Amino acid sequence: MRTYQLTPEQLERLRNGESLDDILKDRESVKEEKDMSNKKIDLTVEEYIDLRRQGFSDAVIAAIKNITKQQLYSWKSFRKEKIAQLEKELEQQGTESQETAKNEPADSETITEDAGEDAGIEWLKRETIHARKLLAEKEQECERLRQEVEHYKELFETVMANKEQLHKEILVLENEIQRLKEQVNELRQQKDRREESWVDATRELRALRLYALQKLQKDVYD
Repeated sequence: MRTYQLTPEQLERLRNGESLDDILKDRESVKEEKDMSNKKIDLTVEEYIDLRRQGFSDAVIAAIKNITKQQLYSWKSFRKEKIAQLEKELEQQGTESQETAKNEPADSETITEDAGEDAGIEWLKRETIHARKLLAEKEQECERLRQEVEHYKELFETVMANKEQLHKEILVLENEIQRLKEQVNELRQQKDRREESWVDATRELRALRLYALQKLQKDVYD
């Protein structure tokens, strides 16, 4: 039988009539939230700014990194100064690049565009690798859960088989108890009959002794 350790608050909810399934579901949700909050965020300041400059919102970035918006907000809070500093540097670099581009020939613009495309492709490659890694992790998790389900299924089938066997054994024992009770009743009846026979035999023996004594006295005195 599986046992659960509940907190005082959960015990109070159970006493108030709330079902155990709902309490356990809430506990699992809290555990998942804690697991998510403790999860290490695989995101650098440079990567975050790069995604923002590409037009992605925080919600989309959180979805890409498989984290919650609250986690991303906390991550940004600890790196607020670094983000601001890097954005300022990039803005200055962008301004300088624009001024330089005005004085450069058209070939330089083509090189810059090609470099930007290469960077975008490189970013897509990294995201593809990251997505494949996440997919592999999810597949492993699914396989683990499937094996766990199979394990509990086997346990359930074993318990049900044991329950059926125990039920049969209980029936056999009940029949045996009933048979023994009948034997006890029969032995008691035999005991009562023998006691009655013993009492009758004792009476007859006394009568015979008295008769023998009287006859002996009569023979002696006559």
